[in-house]
Amino acid sequence: MARLKKGIVKLLDFFHFAILLPATLLVFAWFTIGGFRKVDGYSMYPYFHDKDIVVLYKLAYLADTPHRGDVVVFQYSEDNYYVKRVIALPGEDIMVLDGDVYINGQKLDESAYLDDSVYTSGGSFLLEGVEYTIPEGAYFLMGDNRPHSIDSRYFGPVTLDRIEGRIVMQILPLSRLKLVKRVSYNID
Repeated sequence: MARLKKGIVKLLDFFHFAILLPATLLVFAWFTIGGFRKVDGYSMYPYFHDKDIVVLYKLAYLADTPHRGDVVVFQYSEDNYYVKRVIALPGEDIMVLDGDVYINGQKLDESAYLDDSVYTSGGSFLLEGVEYTIPEGAYFLMGDNRPHSIDSRYFGPVTLDRIEGRIVMQILPLSRLKLVKRVSYNID
């Protein structure tokens, strides 16, 4: 009987270890490596929908910098986080003209994520037809749903320290489960 009791205690110790170790690793990963975010609103529609759940990779920019086309989460204010796409990089000139985005004087091909019918207008920060140079350490971010997105065209560029990480996957709803791949551009 004592041997059985000892065996049960060892088995319980193993299960505690088997449960606590993954739980501890999950909590560590949640706060350091990544996490889940809920998309709030329609500024990234149709790529993301309101209330979609996405996976965020927080260490994406530890040894690298954001790439044009990356979909990122950034802190807009103390309680608000936004999901937007990186459009222009530090030191680049950006301009919106006649519905299109120009980087360093070249029209940006956004066909990988925008429908041809999407019209990009200027905002209160980036005025239509006026070129703006992105400061060092900052990024110009826009939502894919340009007519219904409050983004850098209205509040200006976002510094790297406010970017929480890069979205790498959409997990909910399951019907639209997908990896969020990086986009290639000819002007980089």
